[in-house]
Amino acid sequence: MTDLIDENPTPDPQSEPAADGRPRFAIGHVPLTGRDIGALADFYASIGFRSVARLPGVAILELRGGTHLAIARGPVGTTTLDLMVDDLDDTRELLTRAGAAPGPVERRFPHRIVEATDPEGNVLVVHSSHVVGTV
Repeated sequence: MTDLIDENPTPDPQSEPAADGRPRFAIGHVPLTGRDIGALADFYASIGFRSVARLPGVAILELRGGTHLAIARGPVGTTTLDLMVDDLDDTRELLTRAGAAPGPVERRFPHRIVEATDPEGNVLVVHSSHVVGTV
């Protein structure tokens, strides 16, 4: 079995970053469904997502890096959002104030992690940051 982490990786010309040093790809849209689009959009805005648009049948909110959370009507509690923040303890307090009932902070190498649920039962797994370079 080989190690998954290469301490001295050889640059792959096919995976070269963009000219400004950022990785080539970003996540564009993350779909999320629920019964009450407005309430979910309000919740995510209250914990720091940027509100972009509220249209008939969909609400769009933005995360750091430009990823859009696209909330539409559909089954509840079916999504897990894997998120990363700079200050996990402050974020846990914010989630508590927003009514997300976060669990205790746990250590899962290489992160500290807290889990919570949004108002419609979707799971939020929030990690301490391990970003490398400019993103």
